[in-house]
Amino acid sequence: MTYALSPSSLNLLEECPRCFYLQVVKKIRRPSGPMSSIPIKMDSIIKKYFSTYREKGILPPLIEGKIKGVLPLDMPKTLYYEDKENDIKLKGLPDEYLQTEDGLIVPFDHKTKSKAPEETHSSYQLQLDCYTFLLETNGYKTENFGYLAYYHPEQCELHNGMDVQVTIIKVKTDPERVRKVLKKASEILNGKLPRVNGACEYCKWKKLKI
Repeated sequence: MTYALSPSSLNLLEECPRCFYLQVVKKIRRPSGPMSSIPIKMDSIIKKYFSTYREKGILPPLIEGKIKGVLPLDMPKTLYYEDKENDIKLKGLPDEYLQTEDGLIVPFDHKTKSKAPEETHSSYQLQLDCYTFLLETNGYKTENFGYLAYYHPEQCELHNGMDVQVTIIKVKTDPERVRKVLKKASEILNGKLPRVNGACEYCKWKKLKI
């Protein structure tokens, strides 16, 4: 059996191996509450905004001058990697790609926040690691870095339109880390249900009998 994984499921593995096993093998997901529709709508608006300027061959005004490069054409929406030996398949859906002045293709991901970030969240780090790994294994000329674009509102006169600013952070990536995480994932998925994780609030909340 081949297990289909994603950057989000690998982040779950790093957080709690037991929850990861339950989700992937037993199809038992953590309970979740209602999700705000605002980030989903923002994501859709941002992607359409970028697509418009990709067709024009220029960077969107919102990020112009903050980063160098172009938005490449004909890039795949989804990247795949399959490790048949360990029955693992990894897929990733980068929000965007940037082609640098040197012709390299690097991941460019959109995030929405209430304010400019002070540091990169660990889950975003692994996400970009995965995208670099997938670009590399799919034969693209890339390098060990990517970009996170944080979109955040500023104080403004709302009747004149929402003032949205963007902060771009260049993040160093480590594709070799992904290989190690995938190996760890294979060992867990093909083994027994991991023990209850005392640091996991979901494991504490309820001990499932599987």
